[in-house]
Amino acid sequence: MYTWRETHIDLYKLCFKLNIRFIHSEVLEISANNKEIILKDRPKIKFDVLSINTGIQSSDKIIKGAHKYSIPVKPISKLSNNFLTEIEKCNNIAFIGGGPASVELALGLQKRFKNTNSNFKITIITGKNGLLNSFPNQTQKVAKKTLQNSQINVIEKVEVIEVQKDKLILSDKSKLKIDKSILSTNGMAPEWIKKSDIILNRNNFIIVNNKFQTNYDYVFAAGDIVDFNNQNLSKSGVYAVKSGKPLARSIRGFIQKKIPVSYKFNKNYLSIIGLSNGLAIATKYNFTFTSRFSFLLKKFIDKKFVKKFNDLNQDNNYIFKNLFKIFDVIIQNNKNIPSYQMQCRGCAAKVDFNSLKTTLSKEIITTSEDAININNYPKLYQSVDMISSIVSDPYIFGKIAANHAISDIVAVNSSLISALMILQLPYSNSEINSRDLEQVTSGANEILKLANCSIGGGHTMIGKDKDPVIGFSVIGEKKRVLQNKITPKVKVNDILILTEKIGSGIIFAGINNDIIDSYYQIEVINQMSKGNINFSKISEKLNILSMTDVTGFGLLNHLFNLIKRDSGKTGLTIYPDKVPIFNGVTEALSKNVRSSLFDKNFDVAQKELIYDREKKLIDEILYDPQTVGGLAFIIPKEEKVEQIKILRENKINFTEIGFVNNLNNKIKIM
Repeated sequence: MYTWRETHIDLYKLCFKLNIRFIHSEVLEISANNKEIILKDRPKIKFDVLSINTGIQSSDKIIKGAHKYSIPVKPISKLSNNFLTEIEKCNNIAFIGGGPASVELALGLQKRFKNTNSNFKITIITGKNGLLNSFPNQTQKVAKKTLQNSQINVIEKVEVIEVQKDKLILSDKSKLKIDKSILSTNGMAPEWIKKSDIILNRNNFIIVNNKFQTNYDYVFAAGDIVDFNNQNLSKSGVYAVKSGKPLARSIRGFIQKKIPVSYKFNKNYLSIIGLSNGLAIATKYNFTFTSRFSFLLKKFIDKKFVKKFNDLNQDNNYIFKNLFKIFDVIIQNNKNIPSYQMQCRGCAAKVDFNSLKTTLSKEIITTSEDAININNYPKLYQSVDMISSIVSDPYIFGKIAANHAISDIVAVNSSLISALMILQLPYSNSEINSRDLEQVTSGANEILKLANCSIGGGHTMIGKDKDPVIGFSVIGEKKRVLQNKITPKVKVNDILILTEKIGSGIIFAGINNDIIDSYYQIEVINQMSKGNINFSKISEKLNILSMTDVTGFGLLNHLFNLIKRDSGKTGLTIYPDKVPIFNGVTEALSKNVRSSLFDKNFDVAQKELIYDREKKLIDEILYDPQTVGGLAFIIPKEEKVEQIKILRENKINFTEIGFVNNLNNKIKIM
C-alpha cells in the first residue's frame, strides 16, 4: 500500500532544506531551570527556547517479560527495517492490545504472508476493555467481522500477564504458544522525562497549558508526550498532527514577546482504520462508514501529510517560511539541479588539482608525502588541513575535522605531538559563539585525546558560512624504526591494501540533492568520526613500503601520488570492483549522482590511466572526493600472510584492491 519513503519523514533532509541544525543523539535529561539538554556520550546543549516533541513508547512495564521478548509498536523506530524479515520466519504471532494499531498491523501482516506460509497464524489479545473499546459499536462489529474473515483470532476481555520467549501467560491462566509477540498497548512516557525538572502528571506526561507551555514559559511541548491543559485527551496521532501550527504560533509569539493565543482541540475528529482489503472504516461522532472511498481518503491523507515534509515544493516552502520565519530561515525553491553542479562540503570543497598546478610553484605541487618533513628536524612532519562543515552538528564536525587532519600524520607513519586549531564560526552573538566553540572543541579534543594530544592553541574568526569551518596545523614525530631492519623498496607484484570504505562525497551529494535517503549517512559519519587512529596504533607492526591517506582528490589521484614516489618507476593495477564502498553508493551512481569535485578529479587522472576492459559505472567511485577516507598502502608480496594476520588480529577494516606493476607511474584498471 505504501513505499518506505511514503511512510517516513526524512528529518535530516527537512532540516537541511530549512537551514536548521540537525543533531542525532539520545536525550538523558533536561534541566529546564539551567536551560540545558543532557545528551548521551557528548557535551550538553544549552538553549533559550525549547520544544519537546518526542512522542511516546508502548507500555512494557506492567507486563512481565514484555520489555525483553516483545516488539514494541511505539516508538515507530523500534519497528526496525528488518521487522518483516523477522516476522517472515514465524508461524504464530500475537498482538498484545486491542487498539487500531493492532487491527491494522494484524490485517496487513496476514495479507502479506497468508499465501507464502500456510501455517501463519495471528492472535490479538485485547485486554480487559475489549477490541477498539473507544470506538462506536458498529466500528467494533465491522473490525471483528473483518478479522474473522481474515482468520485472525481475537481473544477479548483477557489480559496478558507475562511474556515468555515462546508463549504468553494470560489472566484466565491459559497459555498461548507464540513465536513472536508485538506490543501495541497504551503508551507511556520515556524514562528520561522523569529525571527532568518539568512538571508531569501522575502518568508522567508533561503538563502544558492551552498555549503548549510547561511550568517554564520558555519550554514548550506537544504531541503524545503531553497532557494538554488537563483535558485528558487520548493519545491519538490526530492531536499530534493538529498541534504543529498552533505550537509554532505560540513559540513565535513568545520569542517576539507577543500575547500568546490559546488553542482548543476539536475532539470530534475523523478516524479511519485501514482493513487491508481495499476498504477502510471511517468514524466520526457515532457514525461509522465502511467503503472503498474511506480507504482512498485515508491513503490520500497519509501520503499528503508525509509528502509535504519530504517534498518541499514552492507551496510548501510558503508554509514553512511562515512557521520558521522568526529564525530567519532562508529557503530556496527545490529545483532538480544535477548533483555534479552542487558545491559539496568537507574535503570535497577543496580547490581542484589543476588550479593548484597552474598557480603554485613546482616545488609545492610536486609529488610528496601527505605531511612535509620539517627542515633540520628529520623526525618531525607537519601538515595543515581545513574543511567546511559536512554535517551541521558542531560536536561531530569537530571530531571529523580533527580526524581529517590527523590522517596526514598517520599516513607518514608518525605520532601526533602538536595540534593548533583554526576556527571560523558563523556570525552570531557572543553566547551562541561560545556554545558553538564548546561543541567544536569538545569533539576535536575527544579525538586528539585518543592520539595522546590536545588543542594547544590556534586562531578564531567570524565568517559568513552558516556552519563552522575548522582547520588544524598538526605536527607528528616519526615512529621509531627497529635497528638493523632494512625496509625493501616497492617492487612488482607487491600488494596494495585499502582500509575502510569510500564514497562519502557521492553519499552526501545524493542526500543533499534529495536523490537518496539520509539514513545512508549514518555509516559514513561513523567512519569519519572514528578516523584512522586505531590503525596508527598498530602501523609499527606492519612492513609498509609506501602509504597515503585518501581524501579530496579521490582514490585514484592519491594512488598516483603514492606510486610516483617510487624511484623504481613502478605502476599499479587496481580492481574497482573490489574497492569497498558505503551502502547507498551503488544506488547513487545508478541515479547519476556525482560530487562537485568529481569532474576535476576525473580530468587530472586520465592522462596516465590505462583500461584493460570496458569502462563500468563503478569506476566513478575512483574519482569521488573523500572526507576522512581510509589509508592506501603497499606491503611486500612475500609478507602478505603475516601482514594480513596483523590487520585482522587488530580488527582493522581492510581490502586488497590491487598490486604493483612495471608500467612506469601508470595505473591499469582491471
